[in-house]
Amino acid sequence: MAQPKKIVYRGVRMIEGWPEKISAAQQTVSLTLEGRAVPRIRYGDEHDDWGANEHACHDCAVLKSEFHVLGCDGEECPSCGGQLISCDCHFDQLTNES
Repeated sequence: MAQPKKIVYRGVRMIEGWPEKISAAQQTVSLTLEGRAVPRIRYGDEHDDWGANEHACHDCAVLKSEFHVLGCDGEECPSCGGQLISCDCHFDQLTNES
């Protein structure tokens, strides 16, 4: 099986097609929980210091002040403050509301 082609985007090595996922993630500015929009937390604004001033996100390669790619293990839940991909919050759907 062929390995995915690697590229360098904004100084970070990643698989081809990932820059488009980063760009798309910036359009989803909130999540819907129990019918209300909850603003997402940008990389670097989390409670824990993930090093946003020094490097891109370790998992999804976004830069400081960008939204993580959905499914990133570094994204903080805007409701409970836990890890979004493993918290118990049940978001209704993703939205593109500001």
